[in-house]
Amino acid sequence: MKLLRKQRGFSLIEVLVSLVIMSVGILGVAGMQVISLQQNRSSMLRGEALQLGNDIMDRMRANPVQDYAGEDFDDDPPTSANCVSNVCTAAQMKDFDIAQWKCSINSTKSDGSTYPICTTLGIFGSLPTGQGAIVDNDDDTLCAVAAGETCAVIRWVDNRDGTTSQISLRTRTD
Repeated sequence: MKLLRKQRGFSLIEVLVSLVIMSVGILGVAGMQVISLQQNRSSMLRGEALQLGNDIMDRMRANPVQDYAGEDFDDDPPTSANCVSNVCTAAQMKDFDIAQWKCSINSTKSDGSTYPICTTLGIFGSLPTGQGAIVDNDDDTLCAVAAGETCAVIRWVDNRDGTTSQISLRTRTD
């Protein structure tokens, strides 16, 4: 009868296999962390865009005698009086509202310089290459609206590969 020899310790192959398995697990956890951070940033930007959209909607409802529609993505923030420290007409208040809104979305021009009105108002944009537009039923290519409704559309670059995200909010001001 042969005696079986007892094995002592691990072989080099067993150590290498366990090391590979552990490395794959650590890489998986790191990958999940990166995706989590990307999704968290995307969620933060979407929340900021929703807040800015609701802000302009409230401003439109507070100044119903003015038509805010006709503001395009490529339009610069209008130059306006500071209606916080000055008494303004409804038309001046509309320009002030749009200037604050556009500056809050993105305060920099395509060449990297800041819009002068944004500097004057002390507002700096929060969405990367963000843009805003306000449309009504005369121009429903961006947002389907019914008669008497106005739509605010905000878009921004959501990640490094240039993917653009967009939200649209509609309201009645009459």
